[in-house]
Amino acid sequence: MGDIRHGPSEVDTTNREPAAAVVFAPIRKSGLTETVYQRLRSEIVAARLLPGELLTLDELGTRYGVSRTPVREALRRLEAEGLVLFREHRRVQVAPLTVSEIADTYALRILTEGFAVSESIRRRPTEIARDAEVIHRHMERDASAGDSDAFYRHHLDFHRAIYAGAGSQELTRVTEDLRTRTDRHRHAHVSFQPANLRSTVDAHTGILAAVRAADQHAAARLVVEHLYATSVELLAQAGVDRSILLDHARSAALDGLGGTGRGRRS
Repeated sequence: MGDIRHGPSEVDTTNREPAAAVVFAPIRKSGLTETVYQRLRSEIVAARLLPGELLTLDELGTRYGVSRTPVREALRRLEAEGLVLFREHRRVQVAPLTVSEIADTYALRILTEGFAVSESIRRRPTEIARDAEVIHRHMERDASAGDSDAFYRHHLDFHRAIYAGAGSQELTRVTEDLRTRTDRHRHAHVSFQPANLRSTVDAHTGILAAVRAADQHAAARLVVEHLYATSVELLAQAGVDRSILLDHARSAALDGLGGTGRGRRS
């Protein structure tokens, strides 16, 4: 237990139950690098390729039915995103998860996504509300069915929908990158297990209500609080009870949105 103040320590995933065997279907010989990149990225984010796992270019080429060249090019893109690390002897490692990364990435996401949502609703309230409502219905059905995979896809779509109208490609790119990195932690722990889907739907119901009301500041504040609560939960699972960085990011975001975040903590 304690506060995050110093260097990163790896999150212990040794007690996770073994994942079901993943079937890697061969990839068609067109757009190889992009297809390999998307497939690998999906497997890493969903923690089907586990943090710290070592792979070889030849092994990945065999799994996907392609040569080493598109595999290497795809891995270079993933390396730039911080999702893999190149090692010796043509091996690549799925980037380990660290406690500090939870705080760092969620702090940045709190600061950027709240602003993106506020701008999105200010600029395109009707369209954003329409899209978010449709996706939220899908999330409710997925949660009722216990379909974690479908729920995860629609959860991503919901967040994308509410900041889609921010009017900045760079802001969208940064927000997407941070969301990808935080989702690795949620999959590696228990956030997207069937038993936890209902509580995630409930958190998004409040956000949807603010979006429907075209209340950009309320929606943004609820997003900030949701991200903060999620990060605190993940830190607790990793054995850490506080992050000064996250507390300050939350306060700064809420103050910037006209809230009263200074000195508060959920």
